[in-house]
Amino acid sequence: ASLELPAACSPGTYANATDDDGDPDCFDCPAGSSCGGGAAPPTECSPGSVTATPGLAKCERCEPGTTSGVGSSACSECAAGTYAANPGQGQCVPCPYPLSSERGAVICSFCQKDFYLLQSADPIEIFSSPTDYCKPCPPNAECSDDTSLATIGVPAGYWRASPSSAVLT
Repeated sequence: ASLELPAACSPGTYANATDDDGDPDCFDCPAGSSCGGGAAPPTECSPGSVTATPGLAKCERCEPGTTSGVGSSACSECAAGTYAANPGQGQCVPCPYPLSSERGAVICSFCQKDFYLLQSADPIEIFSSPTDYCKPCPPNAECSDDTSLATIGVPAGYWRASPSSAVLT
């Protein structure tokens, strides 16, 4: 006598039970999980990867600037002040001090509140040496996120000699 194995489920599905005729009942893999087929149960997507719809065989990596938790069906943009430089990152990383970023950033490329950008440069250079480019806001000045030397806020009662000066008098 030969041993007869039950039919395997195709990729994107999994076997949840065996019906009366001995064949497995195959079900679509749930969103947020991958199913390689056969008799294996669904595997939740790891952080940084998703399956948006049911019935998929493998999880897809999130794009740079986004991330996801375990078993997710969608990627989420990184919050302002964080970034994800690589595809499939399991979490967004806080920007190095004193940099910040917009939502969904792949790099932190501007100065945070209370700092100003001394001179414009390539975002990679700013990211590599943030304290060379981001300087503390001068006394009595106003520096919101993404302030440059030319856009330092000068409150009423103060002035500066030129947009290239950080000195308020």
